[in-house]
Amino acid sequence: MQDIITDKERKEKQGELVEIMGRITCRGGGTALAGRILGLLSFLDQEEFTFEEIVDRLKISKSSVSTTLNHLMESDKIEYITYPGDRKRYFRIKINSRKTFIQSLRQHIERFENVNRAALELKKDRNSRSAQNIQAMLKSLEFWKTQMNNYEKEFVTDEI
Repeated sequence: MQDIITDKERKEKQGELVEIMGRITCRGGGTALAGRILGLLSFLDQEEFTFEEIVDRLKISKSSVSTTLNHLMESDKIEYITYPGDRKRYFRIKINSRKTFIQSLRQHIERFENVNRAALELKKDRNSRSAQNIQAMLKSLEFWKTQMNNYEKEFVTDEI
């Protein structure tokens, strides 16, 4: 049986998830602010935020928010919509299909694979510790590509 939480507790927990998303994104090579914005647009009950609401909610400078929003739109992670008679832009998470998500992961793996293969080819000693590490990484990447292919064949038939 699920515990019943108050509205205030639920909103606090959603806010915590926004912060966690910022840390996860930062560890993955992105910016904490990008992760926090993605978390804000994904995890809260309010699904569309104006520029001003994002600035107020995250307590970040307008220039930082503006730069990050532009980057997230360019990378196809968020979009904005407008409403007739309202001059404001409302930012929201861009909903992609599972197929698009898998393709994005596959491209990332292939780029990582390519740079590792190039590095391995340039290694003077293919038995060195770092060369062995690269070879292990390439085996892991091959495994994950196979898993993604299997997943896609079995489960990815619908579009959102």
